[in-house]
Amino acid sequence: MATLEKIRNNAKWLLVGFVGLALFAFIFDGFFRSGSTFYSQKRENIATVDGQAIKIQDYQQLVEERTNLIKARNQGMSITEDQTNQIRQMVLNEAIDKILLNDECEKVGFAVSQEELSDMIMGRNISPMIQQMPEFRNPQTGQFDKNNLLRFLQQIETDDYSQIPEEMIPQIIAAKKSWLSVEQQVTEQKLQGKLGSLLAAAITPNKLDLQASYDDSKVSVDLDYAMQSYISVSDDAVSVSDAEIAKLYNERKNTFKQEEVKIIDYIAVPILPSEQDYQSVLDRMEKVKTRLTESEYPGDVVMENNSEVPYLDAFVAYSQLTNSQKHFVDNSAIHAVEGPVLENNTYSMYKLEGETIAPDSIKLNVLALPATDDEKFVTHLGDSLIQVIKGGKTFADMAQEVTGGRSDGSAGWQTEASLLQQTQNDVAFKKAAFTAPLNETQIIKSSMGSYLVQVVERTASVKKYKIATVQIPVVPSQTTKTRLYNDLNQYIASHHSLATFKDSAATAGYNIQKEVEVGKKQMGLSNIQNSRQVIQWAFKSDKGAISDIYECQNQEYFVVAAVEGGLKEGFRPLASVSDILKRELINDKKAEKIIADLKAKNMTTLDEYAAAMNTNSQSVNFLTFATQNISGGIGVEPVINVEATVAPVGKVSGPYKGNRGVYVINVTNRREGETPFDANMQKQTVQMQYGYRLYQLFQSNQLLKEGAKIEDHYDRFF
Repeated sequence: MATLEKIRNNAKWLLVGFVGLALFAFIFDGFFRSGSTFYSQKRENIATVDGQAIKIQDYQQLVEERTNLIKARNQGMSITEDQTNQIRQMVLNEAIDKILLNDECEKVGFAVSQEELSDMIMGRNISPMIQQMPEFRNPQTGQFDKNNLLRFLQQIETDDYSQIPEEMIPQIIAAKKSWLSVEQQVTEQKLQGKLGSLLAAAITPNKLDLQASYDDSKVSVDLDYAMQSYISVSDDAVSVSDAEIAKLYNERKNTFKQEEVKIIDYIAVPILPSEQDYQSVLDRMEKVKTRLTESEYPGDVVMENNSEVPYLDAFVAYSQLTNSQKHFVDNSAIHAVEGPVLENNTYSMYKLEGETIAPDSIKLNVLALPATDDEKFVTHLGDSLIQVIKGGKTFADMAQEVTGGRSDGSAGWQTEASLLQQTQNDVAFKKAAFTAPLNETQIIKSSMGSYLVQVVERTASVKKYKIATVQIPVVPSQTTKTRLYNDLNQYIASHHSLATFKDSAATAGYNIQKEVEVGKKQMGLSNIQNSRQVIQWAFKSDKGAISDIYECQNQEYFVVAAVEGGLKEGFRPLASVSDILKRELINDKKAEKIIADLKAKNMTTLDEYAAAMNTNSQSVNFLTFATQNISGGIGVEPVINVEATVAPVGKVSGPYKGNRGVYVINVTNRREGETPFDANMQKQTVQMQYGYRLYQLFQSNQLLKEGAKIEDHYDRFF
């Protein structure tokens, strides 16, 4: 019984221990799950600004909106990968700046009221940003047109789409979303202006500042000078110790702050056509020549061969032809064929179809009639509008009324070629327009619909030519690409260490870029587009790693990189800047040597100094203490500003140590401004200078970023 009781008591404690262990495990698991959730949430932040997170989903939506806005402004033009990276970084910087700006404005109580916003959007003080938007400019004058803006706002503010054509509704919704972004940017600009005004008002020059500013520009001098460059003295003539370099580094350490960088070596192999590729296209062009010579319809031959220049059934003025085409028509008869001619990696061939004398361009008005299968309705409507014009109304006024003010019908000046491009190669429409009587409105049918057309002017008749052009570029074949890729891949395989990868490149015929510093957010390698992927790889790789082969710049380069090392965020180590500091110290010691040698010769004239320096004297006029960039080949040399404005006239002064070399000067004339000191005028000048500096600081948001805790994880996602 005693034994049984002992087992029962032990079992009770075992049970308690088991339950406790299970409970602990539950809590422990919950802790880790909670930590995992917290960590995953942090992983969803592309940046954090003073504890405020910018979520990747919100950020990507902003990027999409900005991309769509840019595409819309560029008429749907595609965006390159480099441009996409630029948009991403621009949007992220704006999101960070917005948080910093709003926090600062909240501290001082700044806000933008609805009345202020309305005034900047449609009132008397419309934001310059809105005024610069091309969609609100008058197409004739190029100036901002408030009526265009108000019409746009009226269109996007409606929520009733019942009277709007169905195909336009998505465009209006997209425009409304884009406009919200514009309003936000206008608001932020206003806040930034308020904050800038506050700071500008707080930074006021005192009497000493005003007097100093006046004195800096009061005296101007003319001078002659001679300069001995530091490169005239061999580096071996002076010595610089490691201790001297270390001392200068410690004095300048704060100037060597940096973000994290990786140091890489990389080989970029241009993917260029081989001799076989050129021969292949040349053989193809010889076959095209036979077809082009025999064919009665050259346009078919042009289209069959996917020419870089599409076929246009149009006559082109002699002045608009290329140099090659001019040479061709000057020396060829009708139906002659010339080529193939190689120019800029493209083979070209021409056939002269005909020549004529006719106006080069016409100026016309065009109004699209409703797209419908009811031809009677279209004809009746067109005839009615023609009668309105015959009754005395101008085409522009009629078009404004019909379109609700959206268009005045002006199509401007058009050549045959430009008209074909705008009408999807509708030759019949082009012919009808170019033969239409002046100022007579008529209905012209096109493959795209029916139009009211009025030709109002024609240029004088000139000689024009119709030329069928076949252009085929020489591009690297797949065989060429494969060979270049395999050769590079073989090089990597046989030089898989960092040392051999670097040192054997030149022997193998590769041009290698060594010890290149790249930043986390850098878009790509110098002069190689779409190479952001190489930067991403480098920041995920350790020292000694060699990358795979990347295709960059629309398959124009094969790139392979190796990681040399990296520099952490903070101060650049002494080793990475020692060469820069050593050069400065070498120049300082060269200056000491040059000055000592010159003084030892006891020269008294500038010509003597110039001869000793093995140079010629030069002149500078109207130099003041405030002159930033000195003319006469000097550039930025503060020592000249200081010494020249106080040096005696007609006497050689120096030698002085400068940035580029040692200078000796002779002031030939000194003059003092006759304008008396005016405190108010000087205050305006100084405050303008202060304002410009503040503007520069605000543009970079340097003031707001100081002291802010910003965690940027852009490289984690892109």
